[in-house]
Amino acid sequence: MQTGDQAAGTRAIDDRMALVDELRATRATFLEGLAGISEAQSKFKPAPDGWSIAECAEHVALVEKGMMSRITDESSTSERTVRPEKQGDLRKSTLNRTSKRQAPERVVPTGRFSSLAKALEQFSANRDDTIAYLTSCKDDLHARSFAHPTGPMTCHEGFILIANHPLRHLAQIREIQASPEYPK
Repeated sequence: MQTGDQAAGTRAIDDRMALVDELRATRATFLEGLAGISEAQSKFKPAPDGWSIAECAEHVALVEKGMMSRITDESSTSERTVRPEKQGDLRKSTLNRTSKRQAPERVVPTGRFSSLAKALEQFSANRDDTIAYLTSCKDDLHARSFAHPTGPMTCHEGFILIANHPLRHLAQIREIQASPEYPK
C-alpha cells in the first residue's frame, strides 16, 4: 500500500505523462496542419496588419521557448493548487479565436527564420526540449507557479497553455487559408 507521499508522487508522474501526451498530440496536429504549404502560401497575408502562416509558426516557436524560460527560470515553490476548472478554461480559451490578443513584443514575428520549414524545425526542437524537461522533472507542477501576462498560474497550467497554444494559431492559419486571395 502506498503512503500519502508515494500516492502524491504517482499522481505527479501521471500528471506529467498526461501533459507529455498532450504536447506530442498537439505538435502532431500543428505540423500535420501545415504540411504541404508552399513558401508563397506561407508568406501570404490576408491584410497588411495580419500575420502570415510563416509568422504564425515563428510566433508559436518563440512562445514555446519563452514559456519554458518562465517555467524553468522564473517559477517558484507555491501552495499546491489543482484547479481542474482553470485547466479546462485554459484549453478552451486558448482555442477561442473570437477574443483576439496582442502578442507581447518579444514574441511578435520579425522574420527570424528564413522559411516556414525553419520555423517549424525550431518549434519542433523547442517542443522536444519541453517534453524532455517534463520527462525528467521531479517537481510537483501544481506546487510551482510563475507570473504570466494573464495572471499567475501553476507550472502545470503553463504546460497546458504551451501544449494548446499551437492549436490557436492553427485556427488562425485556417482563417488565412480561407481568404479569397490565398494563393492556390
